[in-house]
Amino acid sequence: MSTIEQNVAVLKRLRDMLTRQREKFGMYLHLLECEGESIAAGDSEKLLAQVEMEQTIIAEIFALKKVITPLESLYQAGYPAGTETTVPRLKSALETMGAEILDHNRRNRQKLKERMEEMRREITSLRSWPKTASPYAEVAPGLIDITT
Repeated sequence: MSTIEQNVAVLKRLRDMLTRQREKFGMYLHLLECEGESIAAGDSEKLLAQVEMEQTIIAEIFALKKVITPLESLYQAGYPAGTETTVPRLKSALETMGAEILDHNRRNRQKLKERMEEMRREITSLRSWPKTASPYAEVAPGLIDITT
């Protein structure tokens, strides 16, 4: 296989991996939006399922990153800066999506923190209900007629 063919194969593979990573980022963004809705609605079961899916997506993104890193070094060796434009555009889109993901994560953490604080206040208010004594507890026992 010639050097040009190798470079083209690396380029195709890298584009494919970056496209997959972009799809995973898109899935992750959508999931973060759904998590935000679940937090706002107070649906803990749905949120738990979404967090489990989130962990799976993150693991897949990291697996793709492990494949992309060596491909990028091969790509940079085969294509000097500026000779190929699709990979830099994909990388730019991924950076933008990465910033959106971080922003969504930050907002969801804030929503979750506010929701947890609201639940703590609610629990505290339930614990401090005024306890009224039973009207029967104040009556002292008197004489009882046991002859009948």
